[in-house]
Amino acid sequence: MGKFNYIDLIATLGIEDAHPGGFDLTKEMMKFLPITSNSSVLEVGCGTGKTAQYLYEEYQCSIDTIDMNDRMLINAKKRFNKKKIPINIFQASAEKLPFQENAYDFIISESVTSFTNVNKSLSEYARVLKKGGYLLAIEMTTEKPLTLREQRDIQDVYGISKTRTVKEWEHSLIKAGFGEYKIIRGETIVNTTTKPMASLPFDKLPAEGIELLHKFQKLILRYKDILGYRVFLCRKQR
Repeated sequence: MGKFNYIDLIATLGIEDAHPGGFDLTKEMMKFLPITSNSSVLEVGCGTGKTAQYLYEEYQCSIDTIDMNDRMLINAKKRFNKKKIPINIFQASAEKLPFQENAYDFIISESVTSFTNVNKSLSEYARVLKKGGYLLAIEMTTEKPLTLREQRDIQDVYGISKTRTVKEWEHSLIKAGFGEYKIIRGETIVNTTTKPMASLPFDKLPAEGIELLHKFQKLILRYKDILGYRVFLCRKQR
């Protein structure tokens, strides 16, 4: 069993909307996608399945989801079974998607790609998207290039070896084949409003989980003006 990490933390606490802006941002951003009942959608990093459920209830489209975390997959499967919605779940990595080329009209990634090898994942998204298909990515950014110490602090909490500036994200998107893109929302953590969460089951956290939670809280305060997010709306070149 590996070291207790940030994904384990949010999975254990049952946090469904860990990204800045929460589910309100998710719903608002979906309006930018021309999804119909005939669309095929892939959600990368489905977590507990909340976004996938929303998409199916809104559009009755075909949806595949992937995640790597066992606990997240169990919770998502329970959600889909309870709601009796036909969403497919796969345990897979964004860096090696188990799907054919040109399979999807839309790919959605909410604070997931940042936790992977970004260039590998973006190349995989471009591979499985149809020509003219859309990628919507809500991803972590930094407002300036980081010092080695700053990157170590962030890596110690999130496990991300490289936190990208907007320019670095843009470079990676273009390299992967998403030359057509725009930023439709973005903020620093300090300027992001998120609804307070309901009571969380902190008693379920192991000692290392509590330690990681304290580190996370300190990190957010220390880097509130440096850490942020951007919402990238990208289209695979036709």
